[in-house]
Amino acid sequence: MGCRRRAIAGLSVAALLLAACDGDEELEFETARVVAGEVVETVAAAAELEPAARVAVTAPAGGEIVELHVDDGDEVEAGDPLVRLRSDTIELQIAQAEAALDAADAMTGITGGGVDISPLFGAVRGQLEAVLPPLLDGLDNQAAQIEDDDARERFESSIAEARGSYQASVAELREAEQSTRLEAEQATASQQRAAAAQREQARLALEAAEARDDELTLVAPADGVVELGRAGGGGGGLGDLGALGGPGDLDGLEGLGDLPSAGGEEDTGPLARGAEVGPGQLLATVYDLSSFSARVEVDEIDVVEVEEGQRATVLVDAYPDVELDGHVTFVAISPTRGGGGGALYGVTVALPTVPDEVRLRVGLTASSEIVVREVDGETVVPTAALLRRGREDLVRVVRDGVVHDVAVEVEAIGEQSAAVSGDLEVDERVVTTGVDRLSDGDELS
Repeated sequence: MGCRRRAIAGLSVAALLLAACDGDEELEFETARVVAGEVVETVAAAAELEPAARVAVTAPAGGEIVELHVDDGDEVEAGDPLVRLRSDTIELQIAQAEAALDAADAMTGITGGGVDISPLFGAVRGQLEAVLPPLLDGLDNQAAQIEDDDARERFESSIAEARGSYQASVAELREAEQSTRLEAEQATASQQRAAAAQREQARLALEAAEARDDELTLVAPADGVVELGRAGGGGGGLGDLGALGGPGDLDGLEGLGDLPSAGGEEDTGPLARGAEVGPGQLLATVYDLSSFSARVEVDEIDVVEVEEGQRATVLVDAYPDVELDGHVTFVAISPTRGGGGGALYGVTVALPTVPDEVRLRVGLTASSEIVVREVDGETVVPTAALLRRGREDLVRVVRDGVVHDVAVEVEAIGEQSAAVSGDLEVDERVVTTGVDRLSDGDELS
């Protein structure tokens, strides 16, 4: 075998010595038995503790804090009052809307002033009807007394023409009377509609302004523990408030308002009565501490193995001897952030049970191991025995003192062992130390 064939100086149960080609160096290799057993494959990643929920309460408008009903660390129930603001802008809007409503009410009181001149036409028509019909009747009587036929006919023709003109005039007067009356009624109705619309607009404006004023009274959106916003505009976090208990344990919260904040140099402590705030500024955060979860950031290579429902173990840096059992409840679809090493995806691990002696805090640094595969392997080898050659995984088995490269398929790989399938049998020995320094066909004794 030439230089690739090496002589072995000796053999032990777990270690072998192999002489180098020049005979000047002896190399030691360790082996381990192939066994059967369970292999648990996990995905490990950094994590951070999160409360069951956190809800921010922000200022709906700029103004002054005139009432403050809570302090840092107070427990509240949904609907409890937190802060009352006063806004000069909203108070001015209410005053303007009230003035507009008063003006609209006054306009409604004087509507109905459309000018109706139909009585004038009625009076003229009445005068014509009182005078002309008797006059024409008298002329008809006079015509009957004219003996000259031609003269009587001419006179009767004139009377008939006069009667026709009178009737046409009366009809025109009636039409004018009806038209002017209708126009007056339409004008009055139009004025009333305009006044009513103006009043409705003023009423709606007042309701909107009053609703905005109601929004200045802020209440707790949920049950939990309050942390006030900082006067410098920061919100802080319960991680700055001191140790908190596990789920449901809210003892030891007194005096939290006296603790220094972590808002930076501009942070001047919690908001207080009389402070001016801007629209959208954080006034308070309500934390639900009834339970905790771990926010895990999993690398894109590993996240494809993670699914909801998988078991997980969370290790909190502050409690190195405690393992918290949990399970995956959410796997993000899009990455939370990318980096030089690839994208990271957020995975939520619920922690339903926390020991009483473990006092969790929001934001504590932790790590998580998510069980992605469990295999009851017929042939299990140490992970150190695996060797990657191109796209093939192999192990180096010692049979009758000769090293044999055996291709295997990895079914699950744990922290210290891997379940594999291939031309292997239980109790055979595989090389675990110096694997890459051996070759197929090397002799060991």
